[in-house]
Amino acid sequence: MTDPHAEQEPQWVDVAISRLLRGGVTISIAVVLSGVLITFLHHPAYLSSRPALSELTGPAAVFPHTVRTVLHGAAERRGQAIVMIGLLLLIATPVARVAFSIVVFALQGDRLYVAITTTVLVLLIVSFVAGVAV
Repeated sequence: MTDPHAEQEPQWVDVAISRLLRGGVTISIAVVLSGVLITFLHHPAYLSSRPALSELTGPAAVFPHTVRTVLHGAAERRGQAIVMIGLLLLIATPVARVAFSIVVFALQGDRLYVAITTTVLVLLIVSFVAGVAV
């Protein structure tokens, strides 16, 4: 039997997390699709000649591999760079959820979960930075 007076997570937290995750995925999809559209608008031969996948994604393809080249390519309105930004947004969505959880736990005054969740966020950020550096 559960105690009806037991402290429960407020419903607004569930709604906010749901909106954060849905919004992140929706924005990511929109950015990826716009990047694909721009790629095919700038390279209409891709549609008519039906190139092999290796032509579009192989080593000879000009595909951004670093954050700097992604940002530079997006500033030049290159479709592949815009697709990469969409994928980075998709990766950032659950990270934003972890950061939001820190705020919620802090508002609830739960120091233990603030510490644990902050550790998780720091580990995520360190792993991304280490992955970019390689």
